[in-house]
Order: sequence, then structure tokens, then C-alpha cells
Amino acid sequence: MKLQTLWQSDAHSAFTDLIYFNQAWYCVFREGTTHMSLDGHILVLTSKDTRSWAIHSRLSWQGGDLRDPKLSITPDNQLVMTAGIRWAVYTTQASRLYSVGWQLDKPNQAWSAPVLDQTSEGTWRWATTWHQGMAYSVGYSGSDKQGCLYRSEDGLHWRAWVTPFFPDASVFSNESSLVSDGNNLYCLTRRDKAGGAKAVLGQSKGPLTSWQWQILPLSIGGPKLVKLSNGEWLMAVRRINYKRWTAKTLLYKLNPQTGKVKHWRTLPSGGDTSYAGMVEQHGQLYISYYSSHQDNQTNIYLVSLPLKVKKRSLKFA
Repeated sequence: MKLQTLWQSDAHSAFTDLIYFNQAWYCVFREGTTHMSLDGHILVLTSKDTRSWAIHSRLSWQGGDLRDPKLSITPDNQLVMTAGIRWAVYTTQASRLYSVGWQLDKPNQAWSAPVLDQTSEGTWRWATTWHQGMAYSVGYSGSDKQGCLYRSEDGLHWRAWVTPFFPDASVFSNESSLVSDGNNLYCLTRRDKAGGAKAVLGQSKGPLTSWQWQILPLSIGGPKLVKLSNGEWLMAVRRINYKRWTAKTLLYKLNPQTGKVKHWRTLPSGGDTSYAGMVEQHGQLYISYYSSHQDNQTNIYLVSLPLKVKKRSLKFA
């Protein structure tokens, strides 16, 4: 395991995502005064080789806190970023939350004007996944207290596709990571409840209007689910030890059919941590995340794990 510090400052740096696009790496995250301050902005870093990183851009929102930036690549090879806005001043609890998006203009490498549409107000759309030519994202909180699966043709303009979406209204379901295997769409969802709540994994195919859910054997935060080229499923999550009140960012292998999980790696982490991005590229698995295990300061980290070719498939080294 190779660990690299991508970013460190006096601010609170957190909530990462990572992507490889047009022979370049992009890592995005929020930077603010504290974890829940209302002054967050998005910082975008780029690299050609994952060793040397430079600031690409900063995005801010007057009167609002930008959070949870996520990246995706459209079928026609456009880079799209989505995020949430938490307003400092709002009229109702639902109107406090907005979802927003941008598209990268490739000729000048600048982000487009922010895109808000009729579905932006009152939901927190968390990450975008492309499945059979369409974009999907799960919104929660605000007006989507029981969740909503949104659908889009361009990753910027959305319409509600399945609502309510979450399987149990008595549990606060929220952050969700979607993965497509080509035929089916899977959803890993964090759930919170007094006394603890286990995560759930959903699966659907066809028009994606009917979902089958199973409860996983652990509680998680900041979920990121990927399917690797060797057929293995991997999830990066935050796990909290409530007896010691400590947290770690961990990697688990997942069987999406049985719901069984197996702990695989613990990343160097502690305190305020998690919210990973994961990309398989060049025979390596790259993972961005944040952690405050060093001097209680939240830094952005990048881990690379080598993969080796064996019998025509990639295996973990």
C-alpha cells in the first residue's frame, strides 16, 4: 500500500471523489472552516501521473455551503461534477438543500455555469452513476425524506424516477453509492437510527422501478461501491467503534448476491475520516479519502494498491 498526502491546510478538507478522464486525474473535495460550517467551497486538483498535483479550480457559492462533490463521465465523454448546497439562510427545512451540477468545457478546461433545474430544490443528490446510457442519482433529506431515484440524460437535468425509494421509512436512509454491472444497477445505502442501523444493498434491472433490498451485516458511513475488472466488488466505508468512539476508513469485499462482506484492508485513518473515491487504472487501485489521524488535522490522502494479472484476470497483489 502506497500512501500520499494530496492536500493539507489549516481548513477542514473532506468529502472526496476521484476520476481518470482524458489521460488526467481529477480529485475533488470540500474545504471549509469546520465539518459543518456554512462556508464550504470545492477544490479541484489535477495530475498527469498521480505523483504531482496542481490546483485546477475552486468553486464557491455566496450564501451557501458547497458539499459532497462527485464526478462522472457521460457516454459522449464529458466530465460532469455534482454537489449539494446547504444555504445559510432558508425559509423551510426542505428549501435549505439544493443539488447543483457543472460540466467541464474541454477546450479551455473551465467549468460551465452552475446548472439548477426544477428538481434541484429540497434534495441532496449524492453521486452520479451511468447505466445503459442514462445517469442515475439518489436524492435524500429535505423533500425526499424517503429517498428518490433520479434519472437524467446529461447528468445535469433530472427527473424523479422512483419515489419513495428507500425500503424502510422508519430508518433515516441517506448517502447512497450506485454501481452498474451492465445489466443490473446496485445501490449501497447508509442508514442511521438511534441504537444503530445496518446498511442496505438494493438491486434492480430493466426499467429500475422495482428494487430488491437486503440488510448488510454492518453499519457504515460515506459509502463508495465499485466493481473491479476481475469481477470482485469492493466498498470503502467509515466504521465507528462506539465503545471507543473512534473511526476508521475500511475496505470490504462484498458478495452482492448474498450480502456477505469480508474485511480486506484498513486505510491509515482515524478521527474524522472516510468519503472515498475509487478508480481502477493502470493495474492499480487508487483511493482518495480524508482523515484526521495526524495531529487532528483533516488532510486529503491518496492510496494506491497494486493489482497483478493472473489467468487473464486482475487479482489483488
